[in-house]
Amino acid sequence: MTESLHQWMIAEFDHASCAPLAESAGVNPLLAHLLKLRGADTAEKILDFLNPRLAHLSSPFELPDMSQAVDRILLARKNNDSVLVFGDYDVDGITATALLTRALHRFGLKQVSNDMPDRFSEGYGLTPARVEKARDEGHQLIITVDNGTSAHEAAEKALELGIDLIVTDHHSLEDTLPPALAVINPKRTSPDHPTYMLAGAGVAFKLAMALNGTPNDLDIAALGTVSDIVPLLEENRTIVSLGLRHMIKHQRLGIAKLAQASRFHISQVTAQKIGYQLGPRLNAAGRMETGHDALKLLLSEDAREATELARRLNEINEERRAIEQAIYDESRQILDPFFKEEQRSIVLCRDEWHQGVIGIVASRILSRYRRPVIICCLGEDGMLHGSGRSIPEFDMITALNACAEYLVRYGGHKAAAGVTLKPEALDEFRYAFEKQATLQLGTEKLKTQITIDAPVSLSQIDHAFVRALEKMEPFGQNNPEPVFCAFGVELVPESVQVLKEQHLKFFVHQNDTTHCVLGFYKAERFCSTSLPRKMDLVFSPHFNTFNGNTTIQLILEDLRSA
Repeated sequence: MTESLHQWMIAEFDHASCAPLAESAGVNPLLAHLLKLRGADTAEKILDFLNPRLAHLSSPFELPDMSQAVDRILLARKNNDSVLVFGDYDVDGITATALLTRALHRFGLKQVSNDMPDRFSEGYGLTPARVEKARDEGHQLIITVDNGTSAHEAAEKALELGIDLIVTDHHSLEDTLPPALAVINPKRTSPDHPTYMLAGAGVAFKLAMALNGTPNDLDIAALGTVSDIVPLLEENRTIVSLGLRHMIKHQRLGIAKLAQASRFHISQVTAQKIGYQLGPRLNAAGRMETGHDALKLLLSEDAREATELARRLNEINEERRAIEQAIYDESRQILDPFFKEEQRSIVLCRDEWHQGVIGIVASRILSRYRRPVIICCLGEDGMLHGSGRSIPEFDMITALNACAEYLVRYGGHKAAAGVTLKPEALDEFRYAFEKQATLQLGTEKLKTQITIDAPVSLSQIDHAFVRALEKMEPFGQNNPEPVFCAFGVELVPESVQVLKEQHLKFFVHQNDTTHCVLGFYKAERFCSTSLPRKMDLVFSPHFNTFNGNTTIQLILEDLRSA
């Protein structure tokens, strides 16, 4: 008997509403159901979703303070002011910095510099010290990208020193805005505005459009948008969809060289390749050192320089992966001998762990143990710095609010957070956090949820339907790859294979339809006992082309005995 470790959450399929919707839009009813789940609940919205175009982008001047920002940059051009673009060290901040730097040059500004903080010595965002440095370097205008909404002290310092400040950001608003000349943040619009969930790169793209009137550098905007894991709906979907086409057509030197270092050609780029190959290499620079090499690569127009920078970023990423793996392995060694099913949270700390990668380790520990996790290390300031990740059933910020007396500072959202605490407070914090986790999660056996879009028969998964699913790309946050379940399918006898000692491959059939199933990293879990002859499957369908022959392959998410 094969039991699932997950709770299957199957979306309700409203045939009565989907049938006329599908007919109006000219699509398969099942596709109409999938799109309706993603907010496309009219024929017009479905057609817009499946056919993104520039006309779907709202005017950049709908964003608050855009006119004030453009007027000040016009004055900067007239007065030949020196302008500093100040970004962040992650991919979103780096791409936003590159995009706006290029836009300001295109607009005709002669003196444009860029910079970003050091993750380890400065932390996130614009500081008063950085404003003073900008004054010393002769800048009359600072424009932030992907930061600045919370930079109240820095904005006060800019006012004091007579430097104008324009904030472009997408992070959550605080009770008051910083005293800047302009604060361009889509969170100042209503939650139903199409720009509300823009990434920092998307906000920089909007300012660039307001200045130059044309949608330049969509490829850079797409790179930042995918990497920042914002919802790929509304304008984010348009930016990424069109940006991927731009990336393939124009093959920007720096991005093409980074793709080459990642062992694929830029013409094969997808949102998934950005998320798992390009983004991590750009991010590694800021995690391990600074983000400057990543920024140089995006701005480079010299093939030799771009090749060397891409090689360097790949090297840094390999170093990051090795350090991450070492911390993960050590975390497992600490956890496994003592971990119990009734434990509801995990808080681990080693002084010497690398602050730049503990967030990734927290995600991996979360995936394995299915518990809210906080991984800590000792910072240069003598404080413990932690990175937390959570399961959907647990609200990280609610728990941290209840543990605030043990923390120096903390911030984030329901799914992820950062904490700073004194080393002597660690044990009390660990106890209090476990108490909050128990209150929220209870004491019953924990099962993670798998969200399933629809039950199907294997005969429904044909070439025409998989081609229709491809029109829903790019997949990402809030537009996940569709997941289906099929009940009572039969295992084809003697078809089970274990590939490279870790992947599982087998065939299933139902009535007259047979499909191949591939389970990445599923061999250990499902081959400890023999697979059931009759099973329920959870999967995503894909095309697989080999030797010129294209077949359908079901990528396994879960299975159980039928």
